Amino acid sequence: MLSFQIKNENRTIEISCDNAGISQLVEVLTRLRGSGNHVHLLTPSCGGSQLSEKTPYGENAIGEVIISHGGD
Repeated sequence: MLSFQIKNENRTIEISCDNAGISQLVEVLTRLRGSGNHVHLLTPSCGGSQLSEKTPYGENAIGEVIISHGGD
C-alpha cells in the first residue's frame, strides 16, 4: 500500500505506506536515479496500480504522483 494525501491547506504531503509500499517507492527512486527522467505513479482509477485509492484511514488519496529527476 502506498498513498499520498495533501493536508494542512496544501502545505503538507502525507505519504502512507506499508513494507510493500516502501519497497515499491525505493525501486522507483532507484530506477530514476541519474536518469534525468520522470515517473508517474497512478491509482487504479487513473489507469495504474502503484498507488492506493484510499489512505489507511479511509480518506481519498491522490490519484497521480509524478516524480521528476532533474539530472546530474
